[in-house]
Parts: sequence; structure tokens; C-alpha cells
Amino acid sequence: MSSKEDEAMADRKTVTRQTFIGEKGIALIERRCLEMGHLFHPRRVDHGIDGHIDLVDPDSRAVLNLTLLVQSKAQDRRFSGETDDGFHYLCDQRDLDHWLSGNSPVILVFSHPESHEAWWVEVKAAFPDAVSRAARRVDIDKHTQRFDRDAAQALLRLAMPRTTGLYLRPASITEVLTTNLLPVIEMPPTVHLAPTTFTDYRAAGGALETQGRRESGWILRDNLVLSFHDLRDSPLRVLCDGDPERHETREWADSDDLDTQHRFADLLSRTVQGSYPELRWHKDRKHMHFRATSHLGPRKAGKGPGSRGRTVFGPHTSKSDPQRVGYYHHAALRMRFRRLDGVWYCQLEPDYCFTTDGYTEYPFADRLLAGIKRLDRHPAVRGWTRMWANYLRQEADLFTEARPVQFGELATMTVERGIDDLLWGPAPSGATPEDDQDPSAGGQESLDAVLAAADADTQDLLSLLQDGESDEGAPRRRSPGSKARSAGLRTPRQGRASGARRGR
Repeated sequence: MSSKEDEAMADRKTVTRQTFIGEKGIALIERRCLEMGHLFHPRRVDHGIDGHIDLVDPDSRAVLNLTLLVQSKAQDRRFSGETDDGFHYLCDQRDLDHWLSGNSPVILVFSHPESHEAWWVEVKAAFPDAVSRAARRVDIDKHTQRFDRDAAQALLRLAMPRTTGLYLRPASITEVLTTNLLPVIEMPPTVHLAPTTFTDYRAAGGALETQGRRESGWILRDNLVLSFHDLRDSPLRVLCDGDPERHETREWADSDDLDTQHRFADLLSRTVQGSYPELRWHKDRKHMHFRATSHLGPRKAGKGPGSRGRTVFGPHTSKSDPQRVGYYHHAALRMRFRRLDGVWYCQLEPDYCFTTDGYTEYPFADRLLAGIKRLDRHPAVRGWTRMWANYLRQEADLFTEARPVQFGELATMTVERGIDDLLWGPAPSGATPEDDQDPSAGGQESLDAVLAAADADTQDLLSLLQDGESDEGAPRRRSPGSKARSAGLRTPRQGRASGARRGR
């Protein structure tokens, strides 16, 4: 070719290499669709969709008037992270928004036209939620996502509307959901208040002790002392710096003022705390827990409909020295009073407390809590919630005074949709709650390591969670704590000096 001819060729328009690769990718898609028995139609104008597939019935050859939109991603080089097993692809944000905004299924077809290889993925299935859409990454399994004749049926299912053919709707399930809300059904009719010079509870408590007795069920707010007790005739008179007033409880209970609601919730909470002599308030943990028995033996509580009660206090043997009591567990409760739809509820949140002698907090209490968080599951939480509801609702007898705040049964609600419990499988590892994965003690430590540091046995801790399961048909188990007690084991008081902090 002469120099003049060379110059003329250099002036002509050219086709880029990527254009050839793109066209080969489209040709590969068309060929594979024909092999599947479907029809591919490339678009003349491409705005993020390279074409669509007309799906064809494999038996009758009838065109179904069902379509899939297709975007081709063809390369002659390897995709990101590509191995013999797979690769990943990072979508452009504008493309992704476009694919997800329409009402037709969109598939991405990745291919290496030179080697005649292609794979596919459906966009909405690959990006089911906001998290995946923010990541914009799609992962391809080369073995299961091949775009070849074996994908024909999958494409048909993808585009098939629910109204086509016989559709069997899952059977509806009506479920009664039990909440952890315990309604307040009775409270004292009068709130008493009086001016006071006390501004902190420690000083006020000291003034009460000078009267030779302790009193609960009162609060200090805005230079006032408030209580359901009559301030004229109770030891609380020593806190008053003026004449007490009487107000109808409804003025406080039904108030829409948030500050008044908070004060009333605080008054309810402190009144309930003081109404159960078996319970002790733990100032640092912000919960109530059952006191130890005088003989440090197991205590059971919470008998009621559907429950035989649970061991709310008991000893646990040391893992390193089975003849010695390692720690005691106390069933604990965090509670919060809330007004919902005009009704006051006590929100129950079961908790745990661990001591060395029934009073002094166990030095490894945080590790035990971390371990029990990893083991705790819905049945255990449900069982403990029911135990606390039964216990707080128990009626007064000959040996106890009527409690000022009375509770009804746990609030329930009926829903028309539900899931058969038998269909539940184990949760995927990736769905493990963060609380389970990152306990306060140990971070990524294994459960065995956490419990070994606390000198506790996993099965022993499980027995605490499973106590009472026999109410639901499971074999009843004997508490290791009761076994330790009956065996006459040494207690920490006998075998260990403790200097841990005290609850109160």
C-alpha cells in the first residue's frame, strides 16, 4: 500500500476494541437464548438496558408475552476477584437505581465472549435491601449461575406472574402474641405531697433512719416529697417542711404533661420496689433481684397459670472444684413504667445477678452475664418474663399486706399472620445479634473461654436458662444448685474471701 493510501486509511473512522467485545457479548446472549428456546431482542437505543428476552413456553412454543430486561457486561479480561469459582462486580449507582426502579425483572449477563462463557444474576434478588444497595456489589458463583440452556426454567419462573397457573396461598395463621407489658389495674386513689428541704435520697434516708425505721415508696422532686402514703401519719412526716397536700391520683396518671408522667412513673416504680420484701434493689445494676435465702438454699417463685415457677435464687458449683459453690444466681428484673393508649404498664425486662455469698457481687459477674447473653434465647426470655409476671401479680395472703399497686395479666394481641414455629430453622451465623457477638467481656473470645475465666460450666449456665421448661413438655431437670445444696458443699464464705462491691 502506498503512502497516500496509508494516509487515507488513517483518516477513516475506526471501531474500538471494546465495541467489538460488547457486540460479541450481545451475540453470545442471543445465541444462548436461542439454545434455551427463548428470543432475545437487542435494543437500538441503549440507556442501561441492552435488550429484552421474550419467553417461550417450552412445550407449546407459544410466546408468553412475558419479558425480561437484559444488561450485558462483556469483558475480555477477568472480572474483579475472578477465580475458577466466581467473581464480583461493583455496579454503577445510576445503573442500579435505573434497574431497580422499573416493574420488569432485570438480569445482568456477565460474559467472556472469547471463551464463550456467560453467567447471570437477577438484580432485585441480588439487592434485596438498603444495605446491599448501598454496597452495590454483586457476587457471582460460576458453578450455579451459568447463562446457558440450563437457565431456561429459572428465567421462566422469574417472569411468571403469581396469577398464572395454580397458586396455593400459604395457609393463614392466627397468632396470639404475648407482650412483656404488665398492665396496672389498681393503684392508690391519692397522691400525697409536701414541701421538703431534702434534695438527695441519701440525706433523706438518713433522716428516716433516725425515726428507727425505713420507708419506701416515695420520691423527691422539685423540693417536694411525694408518696402514696399519707404523709401526716407515716414516718415520711420527718421529710416534710410544710403541710402535706392530697391530690387525686388520676390528676397525675392521666396528665399529658411529660414531666408529670415521668414523676408518676418514678413514683410507681419506687412503690413497687418497696412492696416485695423478697426483692432487693441493686443501685449499680439498676435492677431488682431476689434476695438470698437464710440458708443459701434454692428459692422458687413465679408459680401461676402455665408455669410451675423457676429457681430465682440458687447456688452453682465451681467448675474447678465441684465440691465448692462457685457463685449464686439471683433472678433480676429491670422494669419501666409506661403509659400506652391511656393504660399504665410495667415493662418487664428479665435480667440476672450473680453473687459470691448471696449478697456480695461475684467478681466475674460481667463474664457470666456475657456468657448467658450468648446462650439466652426466646424461650428463656419468655419463661423468665412469665415468672416475673406471675410473681408480681401474686395476691396477698395472711402473712403479707395488700400491695398498693396491682397488676393484671400480661398484655396480648391477636394477629392474623404468623409463621409456623415448626418451620423455623437455625438462624444463619451472619444474623447473630451483635449483642451475642460482642459481649462486654472478651469481645471475640469464645463462649468456653468467657465461662472458663468465670470458673463456670456451660451446662450449668444452660440449666439456669432451661429451668422451668418442663412446663412446656420438656423433661424436668434438677438444678445443679439444688444438687450442690443437698450434697452439703462448701460455700464461698467458707472457701473464699471476697472484696467485690455490694449492690446495696
